[in-house]
Amino acid sequence: MDELTVHLEGKIICCGDFNAHSTLWDNCNDGNGTVIEELMEIKDLVCLNDGRGTRINVRTGTESAIDLTLVSNSLAGVCLWDVNREMTIGSDHYPIVVEVNLSIEEGNTGGVDKWFFENADWESFRYISEQEMEKIDIEESVVNVNNSICNAILLAASQTIPKKGGIKKKKIVPWWTNECDKAIKSRNKAFKMLKKNYSFQNFIEYKRRQANVRRIIKNTKKDFWRKFCNTVGRETEIGKVWGMIKRMNGIKREFGYPILREGETTAIRDEEKAEMLVKNFVKIHNSNNISEEGKRGRESTLEEYKELLQNEEYNNDQLNMLFTKTELNRALRKTKKSAPGMDQICYIMINQLSESSKDVLLKMYNKIWEEGKLPQSWKEAVIVPIRKPGKDCTNPENYRPIALTSNVCKIMEKMINERLMYYVENNKYLSKYQSGFRRGRNTMDPAVCLEHDIRKAQINRESVVAVFFDIEKAYDMMWREGLLIKLGKLGIKGQMYRWIKEFLLGRAIKVRIGNSYSEKFMIENGTPQGSIVSPLLFSIMINDVFEDLENGLGFSLFADDGAIWKRGRNIDFIVKKVQEAIKVVEEWSYRWGFKFSVDKTKIMFFTRKKVGGEVNLKLYNQVLERVKSFKFLGLWFDERVTWAMHIQKILDKCKKVLNIMRCLVGSEWGADRKALKAIYSGLIRSVFDYGCVVYGSAADTSLRKLDSIQHQVLRLCTGAIKTTPIVALQVEMGEMSLEMRRIQLSLSYWANLQGHSQEHPTQDTLKPCWEKERRKTKSFGWTVIQKAIEFKVNQLIVSPTIPLPVIKPWLLSDATVDFTLLEKKNRDKEWSSCNVQKYINDYHSYVQIYTDASKNIDNRIGVAFIVPEFQLAIRKRISDELSVYTGEMIAILLAIQWIEEIRPLKSVVCSDSSSSLASIQYSHSESRPDILIEIQQTLYRIQMMGLTVNFLWVPAHIGIQGNEMADKAAKEAIKNNGINLSVSISKNEIKSIIKERLKVRWQKQWDMEKKGRWFYRIQRKVGEMRSAGKNRRDEIVISRMRFGHTRLNGTLYKMGKHDTGRCTFCGQEETVEHVMIYCQKYEFERRILIEKLRKIKMRFILGDILQNKSGNTSWWR
Repeated sequence: MDELTVHLEGKIICCGDFNAHSTLWDNCNDGNGTVIEELMEIKDLVCLNDGRGTRINVRTGTESAIDLTLVSNSLAGVCLWDVNREMTIGSDHYPIVVEVNLSIEEGNTGGVDKWFFENADWESFRYISEQEMEKIDIEESVVNVNNSICNAILLAASQTIPKKGGIKKKKIVPWWTNECDKAIKSRNKAFKMLKKNYSFQNFIEYKRRQANVRRIIKNTKKDFWRKFCNTVGRETEIGKVWGMIKRMNGIKREFGYPILREGETTAIRDEEKAEMLVKNFVKIHNSNNISEEGKRGRESTLEEYKELLQNEEYNNDQLNMLFTKTELNRALRKTKKSAPGMDQICYIMINQLSESSKDVLLKMYNKIWEEGKLPQSWKEAVIVPIRKPGKDCTNPENYRPIALTSNVCKIMEKMINERLMYYVENNKYLSKYQSGFRRGRNTMDPAVCLEHDIRKAQINRESVVAVFFDIEKAYDMMWREGLLIKLGKLGIKGQMYRWIKEFLLGRAIKVRIGNSYSEKFMIENGTPQGSIVSPLLFSIMINDVFEDLENGLGFSLFADDGAIWKRGRNIDFIVKKVQEAIKVVEEWSYRWGFKFSVDKTKIMFFTRKKVGGEVNLKLYNQVLERVKSFKFLGLWFDERVTWAMHIQKILDKCKKVLNIMRCLVGSEWGADRKALKAIYSGLIRSVFDYGCVVYGSAADTSLRKLDSIQHQVLRLCTGAIKTTPIVALQVEMGEMSLEMRRIQLSLSYWANLQGHSQEHPTQDTLKPCWEKERRKTKSFGWTVIQKAIEFKVNQLIVSPTIPLPVIKPWLLSDATVDFTLLEKKNRDKEWSSCNVQKYINDYHSYVQIYTDASKNIDNRIGVAFIVPEFQLAIRKRISDELSVYTGEMIAILLAIQWIEEIRPLKSVVCSDSSSSLASIQYSHSESRPDILIEIQQTLYRIQMMGLTVNFLWVPAHIGIQGNEMADKAAKEAIKNNGINLSVSISKNEIKSIIKERLKVRWQKQWDMEKKGRWFYRIQRKVGEMRSAGKNRRDEIVISRMRFGHTRLNGTLYKMGKHDTGRCTFCGQEETVEHVMIYCQKYEFERRILIEKLRKIKMRFILGDILQNKSGNTSWWR
């Protein structure tokens, strides 16, 4: 293979029966596979195999992937690989087809028309839609009003927003822009001129435009790829990234639906496929799926709670009050890009409506709310079928539905969801063990609790028996009447109850294939797929699944993923108790119309004891399968909780990403180190991060396997050779070690817990217990407190993670914030304090209050507000370690509390903190929601007094007297000896502190490190990622010189590839320093270099030449 790569100069397509297995292309590993992986790393080869079998054992019918296709990284992105599994040509190996596409073709683009919002005329859109909405009679029926509003929006859109669609020729690459077209047309025009009149001037002009085309295309590719890299994450499928690489190179995969077959029926035309698929989707919701016991259970429950199904009478409590404009605006601000339903109304259209048009929309929502009747179009979904990966695409059962519903309806859902979520959270109706679809909760909560109990059992020589439940068609078969009963039990009635009932009942779907639609079919059971309120409604429905279990059991819920477990020394006793619990859960399923899957519900025995096969547990009188490992919320638990399997799964996934990265290194547009690091962060580091709070208790030998992956990735990013120390690579790329990152994430999770009440189930893992004294383990509950003490964050008082206002959120109005001066500053070049003061004087009838905050290098914070009219200055030093943003918010809070006390008729609060004022204006603060709620509640009380408070942004440090006085007062407050006002720290702020203190530790480690000392002379400071060079080749040379590990003899000697490591010219050790400064062979080149350095006023000091000058920003990203 080495000889082959040399002879073919790196352009390789190598196909053959390698008889090698690796999880990169197969489902297992062996020695031959390891050899191939090493060869791929050394020679920058990419494996094109996608996991499909290439050989069939004709006796058993099993398949294996032993025929590999390895190509050089420069070719991988333009190759298409496929297996013809319909024939073997007389062999037991399938034919493999590899296509190489070296040119970008033009193709037909078409399909469903889409709005082209980039070229929209929004001013005209607002005007036309407003004119049309003024004609709407709100007293008409709900259906007519909704149709009129949709028609008004669509009419305005049709006249002001172009559409892209239809059949047309276009370059089939995603990065192509109009600028590329213009540049090519300009080049072609110059070429025609050159052919017409061959002159030197025309020749130079043609070459200039040709170079411009290359530059534009190169930069456009890079920009598009970087944007794509920033969108990838842990959930991104590897196939999606490969697909984008192919598209970048002009290879477009066809996503048409194949011929579908169901029994003897075949669907060929799109209409036939749509009909076949819709019937399969409807079957999933059919009541025939319910067992006889389930039907009897539903009837019994209906009889028991029949009075709760009569909660539709009008109710004027605050939950059922009419919606406000503030609620509508908040719902609109939370919208994201989303495909429209049948009405073709997109979120951006609704956001662009004028205020008067939004008022009409709000009137319709309130009319629906009062009447309790929804337009039928809101209850109809268009289903786009998506293939299930790895399944037979000709089988209609192997498609999952993606539902597209009305965005006009979804906005109302958002408003209702906010109210309902506050209602159930504020009244603590949701089980404390439910972690799904709740703010401030995540999948780690159940996993940490289970692992903690297992570790305690191991120390006590006990066993843990766990049952992992799976509900059959949990969302699709949810019993709607049962949900209405549950809502009634929670005290939900009136308009809220009636709206949810109307929303759930009478729903229908139709399937879209291309431009063809199926017939419409009614849905009998389930929550609407893709709905905003469905997750919360399902959580309410399943909330009490473990309510009747006896004490002494552990259990958890994450949406429909439920688990129960019990620990103890007597296996038989544990099994008996768990069986009793299963019986209780079984009875609950009959009563509320659910059915647990016996095939997918598994049991595990976490024990070091031998448990006989006769010990079993039953569900619905059927024996449950006992497994040795189980994937619980994305984490693979094994019987002894060694995490070996989970880490191996991580390695298997990361190998596939490494294969992608090798391909990218061979491309011009993807080899940029910034883009490569984005791929690492999104697809590899995110996988390392997920669950490391739990699996971090694995043995060091297992965790070190992950370090080797990080080492390989950073080498790919920098082009470093294998001997480069990983500590140097981490400093070069601004990427801390995985061990330190695990500490950071554990402390961040701990900080999140500190903001929760003691009712949070994971709080139990932090409590002292004798097991922690008896034996030390690396488990979260054992180590995190010590880490918090070590990094000096244990004494910090953390603010509530999810604070809930006392006043209902929908009663709190958005504040009036004037950003005129900020807009002028961004728009106008001329800027003076006179213009600012003149604008401020427009508020002469208001009491003007100026606020500010200041922070010094010792992390002391001072806040102040000034009232010039009253000659009042309030200064306070608040708790240390807080952010300036928190200080600004506290200063504003103190100012409006003063207004509440003194009660001036009209006031204006002036601040130079645009971020704080934006939070107040839009009722959203990621960092300090607790302070924002206090501000909103104070403003609400002031509003109830009939007083007016406005906010005004003013520029800092341009001589505005009130602002300068506030700034001075805040700095004076820092000097106060003690804390005047204690303010808790937010989880975001404590996470920033943790990052900074980890950075300090990293710096100390780098200062004391024995390896990478040559690189230390060049870059002493950690946390900096050096900017990328002009091209990959230059970047690799610079990086290797900085590391001191090159292809020079000194490094080759360390690799065992040179006898002495000495320079062949002068006999000294051949290093970067020797070649650049001392070797006489390069004296002439050295003089040229010194002369060039002199011109840019730089000394000939190697460390200065190679030193990093980039910023200190990338290390935590």
